[in-house]
Amino acid sequence: MTRGNSFKNAEFIRNAAVLCLLAAGFAHAQADRNFQGTWRLDPERSDIAGMKVPADPTFRAEQSPVSLTLMAPSADGGPAAFAVYPLDGRQEKYQAGTLQKNTATKWEGSALLVNTIVTGSDSYSIAERWKRSNDGNTLTITRSIVRATGESEYVLVYVNAEAAPVPMQAGTLPNASPAASSTTAPRQPALIPRTAPQPTAAAGPDYVVTAGTHILLRLTNEVDTKRARTGDHVYLETAVPVFVNGRMIIPVGSYVNGSISDAKQAGRVKSKASLTLQYDSITLRSGTTRDLRSRPDSVDSQGNLDKTEGKIDGGTNKVNAGTMARTTVVGTGVGAAIGSAAGHIGAGAGIGAAAGALAGLGSVFGSKNPEVVLRPGTTMDMVLDRDIHFSDEDLRGRVQ
Repeated sequence: MTRGNSFKNAEFIRNAAVLCLLAAGFAHAQADRNFQGTWRLDPERSDIAGMKVPADPTFRAEQSPVSLTLMAPSADGGPAAFAVYPLDGRQEKYQAGTLQKNTATKWEGSALLVNTIVTGSDSYSIAERWKRSNDGNTLTITRSIVRATGESEYVLVYVNAEAAPVPMQAGTLPNASPAASSTTAPRQPALIPRTAPQPTAAAGPDYVVTAGTHILLRLTNEVDTKRARTGDHVYLETAVPVFVNGRMIIPVGSYVNGSISDAKQAGRVKSKASLTLQYDSITLRSGTTRDLRSRPDSVDSQGNLDKTEGKIDGGTNKVNAGTMARTTVVGTGVGAAIGSAAGHIGAGAGIGAAAGALAGLGSVFGSKNPEVVLRPGTTMDMVLDRDIHFSDEDLRGRVQ
């Protein structure tokens, strides 16, 4: 091998090593930013004395590239989402009981900074700093709550409830000497009963999201009747998770594909804008897709919604006979003044009234009714018109 080739090989090996180190560092940084898991409060290590709202003893965190969803046991024992933290630079608004919350986040290295403004019967702000330990088993949340009466600070330390215990060797007993283990331990693993039922293949769907289930959606593209055409696509994503039997089946950020079945631009007088929407399919982050034939049950926008058809009516301008009457009165007064100067008060009043009426008609016929405009971020409520079935296989491979 020549000296030139040796030098090139050494350079290649050195560059490859640098790339491996960079890749390892990137993977470690991504792990530091992952709060996925079930967390249990450690009161001994926490500073939570005097908290007005007790800290959740346990909660579950589901994380995707766009959001961090926090869930805690509800009154009936099942999990319920109590906070959604956006991770893609947007703000997240959601209702928590009687309170409205507006949350924004940003990364500070591997720490997540969370700022929430709470409005309602008890308005205040919350600033949090989330940091996971290097081994991934501890989550420390430093929380500052600012009210009109002052500021309070707390430290909440959670441990990973899913951390694997130290494995025991098969056939050994805890706290037993090696000699005793070799003579008294059963040959079968102690953790597996002999009568344990063997897993069987599932017969049919495991989870059913039933017809009538409400799913809150958020629009991702703008739709308006001035540009929309029948057959255009509408893109949305789920804004809250959906659970079945305590398991999250439809996570936040699942994609919903819709379409416009009819669109009419606004005209004048009686010709109103209208937009008819339907939801065609939903795709989980695992890639599983299910067909839909659902329509909006509510839309956060101006106009009236016909739930049976999914039709949003743009309404009309508030120009009516009153407008014409006012312009007629003004025209009469102006005409009378001009007629008086010319010695024909009555003729001037009549001419002015006619001119005022024409002006009123012009204001009615000259103005268009409003268009239906749905901005990105508009929330819509979808009600399923049929049962949707999912198996364990359908739910595997979700983004963690």
